[in-house]
Amino acid sequence: MRSRAVHFVGSFPATSTDAAMKAMADSAGPLLGTVPTGEARRFEYYVRPILEELVDRGVLEVAKAGQWRTLRDLPKYRVPQGKPLSGDLMELGYSREAAEAVPVFSALREACGLSGAVLQIGMPTDLSLAVIALRMRGLWSARKPFAAATVREIAAIRQVAGDDVVIQLEATAELVSMAMTQPLHRAVERRLGHGRGIAALAAAAPEGTRFGVHLCLGSLHNKGLPLRTTRPLVDLANSIARQWPSGRVLEYVHAPFAAGDRPPSIRDRFYAPLADLALPAGTKFHAGFVHDTPTEEQQRRTLRSIENALGRRVDGVACACGLGRRPRAVADTLMARAVALAGA
Repeated sequence: MRSRAVHFVGSFPATSTDAAMKAMADSAGPLLGTVPTGEARRFEYYVRPILEELVDRGVLEVAKAGQWRTLRDLPKYRVPQGKPLSGDLMELGYSREAAEAVPVFSALREACGLSGAVLQIGMPTDLSLAVIALRMRGLWSARKPFAAATVREIAAIRQVAGDDVVIQLEATAELVSMAMTQPLHRAVERRLGHGRGIAALAAAAPEGTRFGVHLCLGSLHNKGLPLRTTRPLVDLANSIARQWPSGRVLEYVHAPFAAGDRPPSIRDRFYAPLADLALPAGTKFHAGFVHDTPTEEQQRRTLRSIENALGRRVDGVACACGLGRRPRAVADTLMARAVALAGA
């Protein structure tokens, strides 16, 4: 039986794009459908370098300093007085990342048997950026400018990489808010329009753009917000799928079953809502359960629980989030485990 794919979420603990992409390609080779850049500029703190660059450009300013140790210790930003927030003033850096990665990917493609793979560029949703930067104020006041800047970056990436790239939209604020409010998460999703917002971001991108969606529970210093059940992520994925725009390809949805240092549940009932997952035909489902705490045999049992609930094999195996917040030795171990579990 053919192995499942291996999916790497994006970040990797390496100081260069070349080193990160080579490590991932060497590890999983032809099992990869997409190859991330490793996010060398931002692998450890995710959006921190993006927001700090916006401060340097005068688009934002620091209202209260923070150390990025926990979610409660993040800096607070604000829009400078007299300077309306505009997407035209924002440069988020994704297109620079893509321009650096394209020649690296081209060189690796043949060397590592990646003929069927494409480049993967990860970027947080406009809501995730707005909420991390401006807290609840960003929900209403900053989302449109961040969306405009994100769409401009996507268009620039398409010019650099053409159709050989998948844009991975990373829905952190969306899934975390639903995890925090379960079992009332459906009302939160309806009120805030999480699925609608992600679909609208895709609709604003150039026609033909290929997308993946990474549902994210966070991983700052390897800490994430655990789910009580998979129901919130199933409901969010289904909402995105129902509202997905025509002319844009939803290549995959990645779902986290672990949360930072918390391994995936061993309870079958935790995964039962996966029976209701309804993705478009051709959209792959990547299961984010690979973790370093359980044994490999325990992880095989978890994979069986996921697939039994889903009613079919998953299309790919993955960790719950990127590897950038882990030491390199742990990242290497997790990549090897993902490859082993892909063929389980």
